[in-house]
Amino acid sequence: MPKLNNDFLQTIVLLTIILVLLFFNWTLSKAESESSEIKEPTNVLFDKSTNTLQLDSLTLKQKIAQMIVTNGDENAKDELQKMLIGGIYLGAKPSKESYIDSIKNFQDGAAIPFFVTIDLEGCWNPFENFQKFPTLKEIKTKEDAYQVGFDEGKLLKELGFSIDFSPVVDLNDTIWNCRSFTGTPEEIAEKANFYIKGLQENGILATSKHYPGKTLSIRDPHQYITYATIDDSDLMPFKKTIGSNVSAIMISHVIVNGLVDSESKPSVVSQKLVSGLRNQFAGLIVTDEVHMLGLYKYYTDADRMCVDLFKADNDLVLYFDANPKDLYHMISIVEDAVKRGEISEKRIDASVTRILEAKGIQVV
Repeated sequence: MPKLNNDFLQTIVLLTIILVLLFFNWTLSKAESESSEIKEPTNVLFDKSTNTLQLDSLTLKQKIAQMIVTNGDENAKDELQKMLIGGIYLGAKPSKESYIDSIKNFQDGAAIPFFVTIDLEGCWNPFENFQKFPTLKEIKTKEDAYQVGFDEGKLLKELGFSIDFSPVVDLNDTIWNCRSFTGTPEEIAEKANFYIKGLQENGILATSKHYPGKTLSIRDPHQYITYATIDDSDLMPFKKTIGSNVSAIMISHVIVNGLVDSESKPSVVSQKLVSGLRNQFAGLIVTDEVHMLGLYKYYTDADRMCVDLFKADNDLVLYFDANPKDLYHMISIVEDAVKRGEISEKRIDASVTRILEAKGIQVV
């Protein structure tokens, strides 16, 4: 009897070892498979000497990736380059040289140049270690607005940036008390247009935000699902900046009714709202950052949120605080939605063409 128990125990131990080895091999194989999914973009037909790119040389995944802006994490640079992510967002750094080196590191070896983006809207100055700028609230005249925009644009160009997510043209900043210009809607629009002129004279794409308004005076959409009623005065600064050829408009997460109706959804995922703006505006339509709770709390399914963001007519999706695996997952989810016909590839192509052209690339 003791011998029988011994044999039984030996069998159990042997089976356990085999199962552990099988599981280890499966896990290793799965990890290798996942890491090998992100391949070098060897197919891209981009002639840098003529700055022309053949759109149909991009895979569907690569086109979707061009529509994403994410954190400029240098540890993830290789994966972001391989996926053909469209843009990076940089926060504060200690010196001009640290920005220049970081941006060069990203752009060197990139099959398609990254958009390099930042937010100089005023409350927070990422360049405070080496150059001071006023908040938008502190800008008193249109002449001052132009000069601030010009000075910021000059610095951004020197460092290697391409897009500034500024200016804010929402009215009545009662939440932050520093993020928007002061004055009547007409005065706010005028200051915004002079600021935009200064930025864009330096080759920096300016962004009018947060369409359709009311992001600074109801509840903070960084923290809460927010509702607002939009009227003529809210929309007027956006109409004025469109008339002055602003390069981009950022859409908010506020759920709106009134003159603009987001159909009881956050504005950024409302196809009706974003398409309505598209009918008035030929530039880039940009989402506000998608992890803000005003959007994120609205969804119980993050995959559904990703599909809805691309299903609407947004060109650039700001998806910060994400590792390469999360980005690749989002790209795959959206790719599946295109393949099953929920999102048209023609709509993706239109956005990618706008993005590439805004980068100065001729699409053929």
